[in-house]
Amino acid sequence: MSAKKDTSNFFTTEIERSQYWEDYLTARPDYTQNDFYASLLQYHRLHQGQSLPGKSIAHDVGTGPAQVAAVLSGHFDSIVASDLNESHLAIAQKRLARSLDSVALARVHFERLAAEDVHSTHEPGSAAFVAVGEAMPLLDHVKALHSWATVLRPGGTLAIWFYGRPHFAVREGYDAAACQRIYDKIADAMFAKHIKNGSGPAHKAGWKRATDCMSSFLDNVDLDPEQWTDVQRWKWNSDCEMSFYGPEACDFPIELVNRVRSEERVDVKSEPNFWGKSWTMEDWKLFLKMNLPAFRPEDVTLDIERSWAELEKEMGGYGARHAVRWPVIAILATKA
Repeated sequence: MSAKKDTSNFFTTEIERSQYWEDYLTARPDYTQNDFYASLLQYHRLHQGQSLPGKSIAHDVGTGPAQVAAVLSGHFDSIVASDLNESHLAIAQKRLARSLDSVALARVHFERLAAEDVHSTHEPGSAAFVAVGEAMPLLDHVKALHSWATVLRPGGTLAIWFYGRPHFAVREGYDAAACQRIYDKIADAMFAKHIKNGSGPAHKAGWKRATDCMSSFLDNVDLDPEQWTDVQRWKWNSDCEMSFYGPEACDFPIELVNRVRSEERVDVKSEPNFWGKSWTMEDWKLFLKMNLPAFRPEDVTLDIERSWAELEKEMGGYGARHAVRWPVIAILATKA
């Protein structure tokens, strides 16, 4: 168990209340939609080889409330659900104890461990599958990829995915672009309080790393061909902004980096209904609140309240419901 502090991660919370995490999942996309997990597992089956001895072990890195570990428990013999945050692990155990049967629950093992340190407590070549959902921008990519390459066996699968800023889907009956401009203004103002008011180099470095990664659509993640084969990058709705906030929220320059290699397969998909949601004003507010675990009611200034009122009017009322469009990236790679 690592005693390392998570000092540069902007998503940290000591909240263990079940309702908080239910709200968190309600405000987020549902990964079980659109055959997403089936696509990841199909890639894995095609690449794992004909004969891989021993028990199949999967890692859910940065497990959070363990929604990914719950799914993996139905496909692998053993699942390691790791997270650096103790409160995340506490709620993960509570949630899985309620949602899984005793057989599936027995397959899941919890560890307090940094994503970059998975190899420090697990044997080289011991894992068949490593899942990294909604965590990559928070991590040191070089250290993390080295750790996962070490723990994966040849033919094993690395599956990274990330979704970004929600967008109003274009539909008749309202001005989606106008709504998006107002929401983006609110998001910038609220994130700026957390980005600009922090102190110390670790705080600034953590936010810049995450911002550059999101803004680059994770194209800055470098998959070394000596370690990884058949790298595939699946991009849904990549015409949408990925970062949860824009330059106005930042007190540092945003750098777009592209480390995609020519031999990698990039599959760009325009699917407005991918992980589809239909939100009212209440849902948009909840998403922003759940994206900021350090959220305080006093963070909502009079100007932000006015912007919410403007957005409500533009949407057609507080109860008006409109489709949400998500930018999503999935990176699949096979251990060489």
